[in-house]
Amino acid sequence: MNYYYIFYSFLVYSFLGWTLEVIYHIYTEKRFVNRGFLYGPVCPIYGATSVLLILTLTSISSNIFYVYMGGAVAATLIELITGFLMELFFHTKWWDYSTEKFNFKGYICLRFSLFWGLLAIFFMKIINPIISNFTYWILNNFGQVLYNILLIIIIVDIALTINSLITFRRLFIEIQDVISETKINIDKLIEARLSKETILTIQQRINYLGDIKDRLAKRVSLRHRELLRAYPHLTSKRFEGAIEEIKKRIDKINIKK
Repeated sequence: MNYYYIFYSFLVYSFLGWTLEVIYHIYTEKRFVNRGFLYGPVCPIYGATSVLLILTLTSISSNIFYVYMGGAVAATLIELITGFLMELFFHTKWWDYSTEKFNFKGYICLRFSLFWGLLAIFFMKIINPIISNFTYWILNNFGQVLYNILLIIIIVDIALTINSLITFRRLFIEIQDVISETKINIDKLIEARLSKETILTIQQRINYLGDIKDRLAKRVSLRHRELLRAYPHLTSKRFEGAIEEIKKRIDKINIKK
């Protein structure tokens, strides 16, 4: 019973988090932005954080100070671990607090950690008691049948998302390699005394590399464009040039539309 409750709580809060992100961007940017990392309408980081808060803070929920401190630490750990793993496996940083004071490698910062503590109090005292009743209603009325269906959907979604990210990373690598080789050839033209034949050969190579880069940029899928649209501050020390090249390509597509 507890396992199913946690599972349903994770999905409910992931969906509510996704809804909150969508409403926020409609209000601030006047457009729909799918901030979900998966294909479905869920933001797992909200679900994971909510479940962690439920598991760790329920027994101390009567003490507001403990709830504040525990919530701040739990949410900060989720941000830190998620940000670190994303950069470790895909060499990209999906959010960056580097401009904030008292940040740690851009993954976390003091200002947001303090804010997470306040949200934890609001969550445990107001939100979770209401959502918990709804979660138990789902559990009591649909139980394991709905669980089996949703579990299959989530597994398939995660598999498709991982495959998409691996493809995206591979595209970053190919474009970055072309950019690096192009720079090397341009440096040769600038720094060395070369014969006309050599200069012509290098120029032809640069033009050829430019064509390859254009073809690679065209391979950016709709899902990849949606991710960059949802995370416009995506950065990567390793793939900086590739990301900028893809963003330029997406901007051209948007202008044509």
